[in-house]
Amino acid sequence: MKRQDFEELKNLTVQELEQKRMDLAKQLFETRIQVQLGQLKNTRILRNLRKDIARINTLIQLKKISKQRGANDSEAKK
Repeated sequence: MKRQDFEELKNLTVQELEQKRMDLAKQLFETRIQVQLGQLKNTRILRNLRKDIARINTLIQLKKISKQRGANDSEAKK
């Protein structure tokens, strides 16, 4: 994933990120099968897909935490 792509991911909602994660997980599964069948020689793709999924998981967690903190801050002000 290029830096530009990562910056674009930051602007997505949690639901969109979860959908993107599901798409990448499906692609990872299909790529693993291709490697096992000998149809794909470049196994670096697997590593890149796993890292992309981890990046998306990190963004999802950050968004959830910031949302919770925002809710806690508004309650504290009351």
